Amino acid sequence: MIMDDTTLPLRNIQYLIREALTQTDKDEVKRLARKEIESEMKSKLSKTVEEEVAKALKHKSTKEEMGEISKQIIKKLYKDLSMHHPYIIDRIKV
Repeated sequence: MIMDDTTLPLRNIQYLIREALTQTDKDEVKRLARKEIESEMKSKLSKTVEEEVAKALKHKSTKEEMGEISKQIIKKLYKDLSMHHPYIIDRIKV
């Protein structure tokens, strides 16, 4: 077999590939891969969620729905406070 500049690095790579990895090495590779995937997913996911929420909040129907839900919550809170805890309302200073 003739050895030139291209075969020597190839032999080194083949040797490194065949070299057995220890369990610690495998765990380290898994940990690094998981960490990289999680960081990529978090950045892409947060950006995507942010864009979708901004897009949804621009619609007039979404604003109206949020207003109606807020009104219902305030009405229920007021009713609950006035019926079950009137002393809280009495403590409010005007």
